[in-house]
Amino acid sequence: MIGREQFVSLLNEGVKQLRDDDYTGAIDKFETIYKHDRTNTEAGYYLAVAYANEREYDKAIEVFDEIIVKLDNPLRLMQSHFLLGYIYAVREMFELAELEFKEVLKLGIVNAQVHAALGYVYHRRKDYALAVSHLKKALTIDPSNANAHNSLGFVMAEAGGDIDEAIKEIRDALDLAPENPAYFDSLGWAYHKKGDSINAKRYLMKAFELAPYHDEIKEHLRIVRQVSL
Repeated sequence: MIGREQFVSLLNEGVKQLRDDDYTGAIDKFETIYKHDRTNTEAGYYLAVAYANEREYDKAIEVFDEIIVKLDNPLRLMQSHFLLGYIYAVREMFELAELEFKEVLKLGIVNAQVHAALGYVYHRRKDYALAVSHLKKALTIDPSNANAHNSLGFVMAEAGGDIDEAIKEIRDALDLAPENPAYFDSLGWAYHKKGDSINAKRYLMKAFELAPYHDEIKEHLRIVRQVSL
């Protein structure tokens, strides 16, 4: 039988290992607690987070589903729904991701990340109007959210919106994160959509230099080179 003090010690050790990216060690600690006490939602939450970081998504989903109905802490409830949404988005299960992110909004918590995540989900589902709407909400909440600026610009370029506004949004992202290869890729792709092959190749080459193994960047560069032949 594990006593209260041992539970606390194991939990603290597990949290430290989680912060140090020692997910295997953290899982061992949290599993020890959670197997002995399925009502310990704090251990369950951290266990699910550790599973998610190890990409053991099935186990993470199982634990999140167990604890989410028991949580009475609004912050933990928000975090659990958000992480479930993230897992479903990674797995390209976008309808389930949308449901989880919407659960966060139902809690009344104003969060730019949630709107940015919904923007990504709707973009992948090709619902560009909703994607733009949520990305703009994200930027209203957090104007310095570089990822939201980049995503908004990329979606607008893909959807055939105001291409100059799209380019401005991506440049705003690069002002905030000047060495991000994904943002250079977006900028190059937006110039490609504008029909400016010189700037398209310029920025896509910069993206490729920063991330030569990134498949989407390589594909965008291939397309632009082929078009300009």
